[in-house]
Amino acid sequence: MNILFVAHERNLGGASKSLVTLAEEMQKKGNKVVVVLPFKSGQVYSKLKCSGIPVYKIFFGWWMMPSYWNLFLKAAFWILYVTERFPAARIAKIARKEEIQVIHSNSSAIDIGAVAAKLAKLPHVWHFREFGDVDYQLEFLKGRKKSCEFVTKYGGKIIFISNNLREYYKKEIPDRICQVVYNGVSEEFLSPKNYILTTDKIIFLISGNLHRNKGQDIALQAVKVLKDMGYDNFELWIAGKASSMSDSKKYEEELRAYARKNLGGDYKFLGFVSDMKGLRKEADVELVCSNREAFGRVTVEAMMAGNPVIGADTGANPELIEDKRNGRLFKNKDMNDLAEKMKWFIDQPEKISECGKRAYSFAKHNFLSDINTNKIMCIYRDLV
Repeated sequence: MNILFVAHERNLGGASKSLVTLAEEMQKKGNKVVVVLPFKSGQVYSKLKCSGIPVYKIFFGWWMMPSYWNLFLKAAFWILYVTERFPAARIAKIARKEEIQVIHSNSSAIDIGAVAAKLAKLPHVWHFREFGDVDYQLEFLKGRKKSCEFVTKYGGKIIFISNNLREYYKKEIPDRICQVVYNGVSEEFLSPKNYILTTDKIIFLISGNLHRNKGQDIALQAVKVLKDMGYDNFELWIAGKASSMSDSKKYEEELRAYARKNLGGDYKFLGFVSDMKGLRKEADVELVCSNREAFGRVTVEAMMAGNPVIGADTGANPELIEDKRNGRLFKNKDMNDLAEKMKWFIDQPEKISECGKRAYSFAKHNFLSDINTNKIMCIYRDLV
């Protein structure tokens, strides 16, 4: 089968990691894969080129934008969006040239793939990988109602990456065009542990870009709660850096200032970490404090490393974390409840290995990329 993916990011966020894995898997299975990106630079482009996947650079705008932008930036975004038909026509031309059979948009933040598919008279698959507003502070340019009407009108198939995300759009998008398919994670992330604590301290790890919706502040506040209770046999490691957005940089400054003032030496800011697999071998328990995860790739990667996860009880986390079996769930944004769940592992270190082994088995049997790829291949076949 000949597949054209339309992607929207420069760097390897969760959505783009899943795209790269899916594209590589599709190619290994004998399919022809072509990708359109708005940037001919960055981590996504480099990763695809290293895998021998052809990439076309066509600049285009999104049909979502940050809700906190000022009127000038929003107006500029609108101007870019209204010229969309021109890059859409170029994508349709590529589709005809490459004898594409299905066009697959990698995010709900863009609609250009659907427009190009209509111009090329091809079926379209739309991957909804984000809530938009509650996780990334994005809003539809045309408003949620009209945008969902557009999605429904264009038909094809809508893939949601969790049941929770599907429920979020339940009222606007009918079931007949929807399917839930969890993200796939490459088997290279499988890394079982021997569960021998290498230090007297339990290491809690939280990873991801430093953004307010990721909840690193809740993790630091929970550390202070534990310190005030007299616990000092643990550390919190924060892996990740601020993005180029000014608020992200401001958030990092706030996190560091809070830690310096309140936490002594029970934390580490590690910045960007290229070898997460190696880092996870040193960590014992991982934290996912995001306000609302559409899926939870970090959660699955942690489980594939044999680490139990403490996650907020929102979004897709309850679909991945079974409380007291492969991790713990805490009340969203509640630093005291998070501290209690961390304390549960500190007081009973044997639970780290028990929950970690179950987490590893659960992730291995449910979220390997081959499972994801096969399900999406079935969707393609049904459409084509």
